[in-house]
Amino acid sequence: MRILFILLFIPTITLASLCEDANEYVVEAYYYPERQQALLAEALRPRPNHAVANNNLGVILEKQQQYDQALKRYRRAIKADHKSAWLGVGSIFYQQKQFPLSLEAYLQVCNEHQKARQRVIELLRNQRYKTADDEVILSQASLELLYDKIRLQKLYQQASECRNNFRNIAVKEESLRSILVPVAIFQAIHFQTGKYDLSLVSEKQLNEITRALSKVPGKLIKIKGHSDIQGFAGKSQLESDALNLELSKNRADSVRQALIGRGIAGSRINIYGYGASRPLVMGYDAVALSKNRRVEVEID
Repeated sequence: MRILFILLFIPTITLASLCEDANEYVVEAYYYPERQQALLAEALRPRPNHAVANNNLGVILEKQQQYDQALKRYRRAIKADHKSAWLGVGSIFYQQKQFPLSLEAYLQVCNEHQKARQRVIELLRNQRYKTADDEVILSQASLELLYDKIRLQKLYQQASECRNNFRNIAVKEESLRSILVPVAIFQAIHFQTGKYDLSLVSEKQLNEITRALSKVPGKLIKIKGHSDIQGFAGKSQLESDALNLELSKNRADSVRQALIGRGIAGSRINIYGYGASRPLVMGYDAVALSKNRRVEVEID
């Protein structure tokens, strides 16, 4: 019995000692900023899953723009039940302009952190989190989130719970319900006024769309084209409306052809044109008009 007792007792002391050593390194890192990274690395040698050490090292790596390494540290901290590390995950995806993934991270701690709520409000406004433009290329990972109905349902539930406590998360309930629609909005498929041909800047985005759609092979794809409200020179309002309707359908078809050329079966794709009847944002300035010239790719 004595031998058995010793065998059980020694590891307990060792684990406690390792934990204390790791904690000491973490505390020391606060007082020696110039040695923080090295001290946190020392803390993680005996305790590789130390929550605070992983989170704090993630913050340092994020500042150094070593985003992949920072994400690994944040995720280890989260696994060790350090929920605040979600702020770091959300921040990295936000800086990388992967707004769907950023929203997903911030919603994990929406009730607990004001910074998370501020970002959730920003990302939900005008469906920014699901919109690509000239500066945003949505990655395959972001698009897979937007096309995953189970994950979208979870996002909706989290956003609704946060709104129950903080009404300013979304002024209207409809903005929350739009989370449930598996659609991505592409303004980066750049359409000039009155044009429907794709520009070269959209090639990378089209490739990401194709990879994401290939992950849901059995799903019907709806491509919806939209125009802005501008009329055509020398045409009546009625004639302009008809031309905008045709233009929006041609925009949807240009994306359809591009996806078929990349291996997506044409039998999966239906196209729709709505003209200027469904503006994404209201207004007549150049920014509003450019946002309303768009294509939406939705799965059914």
